[in-house]
Amino acid sequence: MYFDPYREERRIVPTLIFINIVVFIIQQIFSDFFIYYFSLIPLFVTKKFFLWQFFTHMFLHGNFFHLFFNMFSLFIFGINLESIWGSKKFLSYYIVSGLGGGILHYIINPYSPIPSIGASGAIYGVLLAYGLTFPESILYINFFIPVKAKYAVLIFGVMELVFGITGTASGIAHFAHLGGLLSGLLYLKLERFIYKKVSSIKKTKIYRNLEDMENDRKRERLNELLDKISLSGYNSLTEKEKFELDDLSRWFRDKE
Repeated sequence: MYFDPYREERRIVPTLIFINIVVFIIQQIFSDFFIYYFSLIPLFVTKKFFLWQFFTHMFLHGNFFHLFFNMFSLFIFGINLESIWGSKKFLSYYIVSGLGGGILHYIINPYSPIPSIGASGAIYGVLLAYGLTFPESILYINFFIPVKAKYAVLIFGVMELVFGITGTASGIAHFAHLGGLLSGLLYLKLERFIYKKVSSIKKTKIYRNLEDMENDRKRERLNELLDKISLSGYNSLTEKEKFELDDLSRWFRDKE
């Protein structure tokens, strides 16, 4: 796929990658300060109300490889989604997934003093959206195992749930990954629900407008027939007009 970072519909992914790289560089200089204030430390959220950490932890990373693989995944999956969705929707989805990952991690560990950092929650949300949007595309797990995207999402979701419950691969915020998946799914389901409701309301309004137009047309025709009766009497109506008058009168009576 040809990548042009200046195309409007693809401007958010390269911007997010740039921000993460810049933050990572600054983080190396002010490491302790950044970890204390901007990583997600559940204990600090509980005791000190550092609520902004749900957002800021998404832009910190533990080391170069942590940053590289997250940004590589963001580029591979995100660039396609942003091309279809547009920048605004992609950005809102990315942030919601990242927040959801942090929130679930906090719910599971509300008094943990261990910092959690990384965009992985948001990336897992992006992976979910990619799997739902391009279900038949092939992903290579560990770079050599081909799996359809729709199955890869399911595999990763089950793995994170199992690892989170069993404590396997400790040191990784598995529930943050799972939270990114779940919040991304909730976002898409809620968006679809709202879209259906709005579409239904619009259709209802259109139907009502058409119904009003039909009412006006019939009212105008009824008035024409009544005017003719006023001028020339009922017998001046043709048989067709008499039937029409009867139908229109009955129709308006039923509407009352």
